[in-house]
Order: sequence, then structure tokens, then C-alpha cells
Amino acid sequence: PDVTKLYSDPDIYLVPNFLSSDQCDRIINKSSPHLMPCLVKSESSGDVVMDDKIRTSTNTNIPRKEVPTLTKKIIDLMNCSEEQLEMYQVLKYDRGQEFKPHTDGFEGPVTACGFFQSGRIATLFCYLNDVEEGGKTVFNKLGIEVTPTQGTAV
Repeated sequence: PDVTKLYSDPDIYLVPNFLSSDQCDRIINKSSPHLMPCLVKSESSGDVVMDDKIRTSTNTNIPRKEVPTLTKKIIDLMNCSEEQLEMYQVLKYDRGQEFKPHTDGFEGPVTACGFFQSGRIATLFCYLNDVEEGGKTVFNKLGIEVTPTQGTAV
């Protein structure tokens, strides 16, 4: 695939057309009936809670085995094994919804997203649709903004 490096340390890459329009539509259709309010890990208690001040979107998970073509594409791009992948998470943001600034890493080993006492070393996400305005992914400390374009992976 056509890969553009946006930043070094941490490495951030842009992969246009990682998914086709048809693949994006199939993921949206598969996940839409199962969307629920997002949960976050409470900084004070460590419990998983719904906190509409931090993360206002909805989400659902898709097991890797249900989308083998996507799994193969990710394994090839990330140069990893299937066992190193988390369960896939599909997020939906309606107008005005957000996920306030956060990191995708965890402090120490955690049991979540299909892992037992492990940690996340990389994040890959893909935009499933275009938006007319807003919806950017912002890396605040780096001054980088990525505008959603259907099929693009970051």
C-alpha cells in the first residue's frame, strides 16, 4: 500500500485507500445494529464506566474471525501475527460527539480487548466514511490533524 510517514517518535503513518468503499460499507452495516455507548476506564477507581464527558460516541466490537479479509490486510500492513491483534472496535460519532484528548496506551499490563495481562504497542484505525466537516483526529502535542477520508488508515 501507499504509506506516508506523518511523524517520527512516535511513528505515525497515513495509508490512503487501505479499505475499499465496499469494505467500509460492509463493516458499517455489520456493526450498526450492535452500537452501544462507549465505556472508559476510570482514572480514580480503575473500573470501566460510561463517562459522557470524556467519550460521547457509540461503539461495538467485531471478532477477527468474522472479518478475515480485514484481518489479513492488517497483519500484512503491521507485520504481525493474528494473535497480536485486539478485537476490532467500530466507533460511530454523531454530530457534536467526541473523545476528549487521550492516549491509546495503558499503564502496565491490562486485561482488556482480548488480551490477558498485556499491553498495546500500536494503534491502527481506519475511517469508514467521509464527513462534510469536523471529525478530525488530532494529535495535540504534535500539531498534527488528520481529516477523515473513507478507507484511509492511520
